[in-house]
Amino acid sequence: MKVIKIVLAVLAIIIIIGVIIVTWISRPINEEQARQKISNLIINEVEKNDTVTQALVLVESGEKNFKTSFSFDQDNSHQIDVNQPFHVASIGKAFTATLIGMLIDDNLLSFDDPIVNYVNADLIGDLFVYEGVDFKEDVTISHLLTHTSGAADYFEDPAVGSSSIADLVLSDPKHLWTPNELIGFTEKYQMAQGKPGENYHYSDTGFILLGLIIERVSGHTFHEELHQKIFDPLGMQDSYLAFYSAPENKEQDIAHIWFKGIEISSYNSLSIDWAGGGIISTLDDLAIYIRALNSYSLVSENVLNQMYDFNNQFEQGIYYGSGFMEFHFSEYFPTLSFLPELKGHMGVLGTQMLYDKETDTVYICSFGSTDYTVGSVKTMIQILSLIYRIKE
Repeated sequence: MKVIKIVLAVLAIIIIIGVIIVTWISRPINEEQARQKISNLIINEVEKNDTVTQALVLVESGEKNFKTSFSFDQDNSHQIDVNQPFHVASIGKAFTATLIGMLIDDNLLSFDDPIVNYVNADLIGDLFVYEGVDFKEDVTISHLLTHTSGAADYFEDPAVGSSSIADLVLSDPKHLWTPNELIGFTEKYQMAQGKPGENYHYSDTGFILLGLIIERVSGHTFHEELHQKIFDPLGMQDSYLAFYSAPENKEQDIAHIWFKGIEISSYNSLSIDWAGGGIISTLDDLAIYIRALNSYSLVSENVLNQMYDFNNQFEQGIYYGSGFMEFHFSEYFPTLSFLPELKGHMGVLGTQMLYDKETDTVYICSFGSTDYTVGSVKTMIQILSLIYRIKE
């Protein structure tokens, strides 16, 4: 699912937090105090939000020699622990980008390749028609990765002549969406948002196209590539693509998913994600992945550096590269400049997977609710700030 734009709401919240942090920095705590404060913070956040029933958090800091994982469930009928699998939402875009990077390393693709070399023109149709001109021939792999192709977003952009995808998820929960249907929805009911390379416009539709390109070039299905190239080599035994594959370990119920105030974890209509974010994973598996990625075990340093060229602003303090985000916390409030510039991705369900190589900081979380996208950023900053108060 798409990451909701957080705009002024997040900025206002974080400014308040920044003021509080000014007083925190001079008050050191030990590791046990940090764990207790993190636990209390997460419990309080879940208990005060009606559509946040569960929380999963992993945080590590090599610089502070600190690591902790935490789970909380206020619904006694569905107990979870830190190994609970959850829907990662748009964190999945990082995996799609990684598979593209691997194909580039293998000289099977390049960032500048036109997508018409790999995608049926009939499927694209009028997807890239803007102001009466069809720009499909000009769209490249890089445009899709950076959300600068001009393609609309099936998840959040307006639909003309149809209910929105979000409404269809709730009204037709048994429907299994195919990648072609998702592209067809944008092509039929939505309008292109600009010329290729002209402006940044977040597009899940573009990442569905990347999934199809991965299938065309590799000769394997998208989920087979995820398992063969990432999950299996890294030992990510609890990770899989929802509706398409199964984990190496025994499959479990996933954590709750609250969408517009309705719990939808059992809905087939969650199949709207696919290459845009349909992965099921765990805290530990995502930590394995993000470390492997940044140690160049999956993608070469050269290709990853190109993907980490954060030229587009998602929102204030958040920048976008090629399938990855980078947080600049100091833009929210100067007091937060001590926090590292974390790289990774976040998702609309209050999910985050972030890493800073210099301080060896990992932050993974899931709050499982579209109502907590903003709150999850606030909570992340509070947790990271607690860690940076640890003194030996």
